[in-house]
Amino acid sequence: MAVAPKDGHLYVIDLKTGHQRFRLPMTTIANVDVPLAQEGVRFCPGSQGGAEWNGPAYNPENKTIVVGEVDWCSSVRTDSKQVLQSVSLGQPWSGSSRDGFGTQDDVSKWAGWVTATDAVSGTRKWQFKAPYPILGAVTPTAGRLVFVGDMGGRLYALDADSGAQLWSSQLDGAIAGGVISYDTGAGQRVAVAVGMTSPIWPTAKVTAKVVILGRK
Repeated sequence: MAVAPKDGHLYVIDLKTGHQRFRLPMTTIANVDVPLAQEGVRFCPGSQGGAEWNGPAYNPENKTIVVGEVDWCSSVRTDSKQVLQSVSLGQPWSGSSRDGFGTQDDVSKWAGWVTATDAVSGTRKWQFKAPYPILGAVTPTAGRLVFVGDMGGRLYALDADSGAQLWSSQLDGAIAGGVISYDTGAGQRVAVAVGMTSPIWPTAKVTAKVVILGRK
């Protein structure tokens, strides 16, 4: 079985046959088949929506695939042929408009999703909505927890079987990288990469760091 998040969906492929077993939406899907036009088209997931660089996680404890996604829509318009031909040579180019990757919705409309899906049947087991995009790693543990952080800097511990939020902590910086759980021999620790900054993500500008949590 191979799993891949793409275009706001989760794809599961049978490696023996190459056939798609199921395809399920993981975030808001809208206007994906509408042709682009000069008056503009708003579509979801947007050019920065859906799944980003961190992949899904498989939880062997309950045989689920857990996916984190960005819910952020974009509006893109096309330019006339005359306008396109007037663009100077050697300039950055990303499509059929000087809009580039489009105009993102206001950040008041963005969110993040964590979804657990039965790996065999494709049945959705639960879904958790965060107030900020989920860009970082999703980490299930043998203790039946799922650790995940959002772009607002909050780390969550979710119940792996129900998706219920059991705990959260504000870590003061966007979480967009690794979340690791490990045993020190004297207790469990959770290490989180915090403080991602980027010109295309309107997040707090802070110094990046690794935060380690655990009981004393």
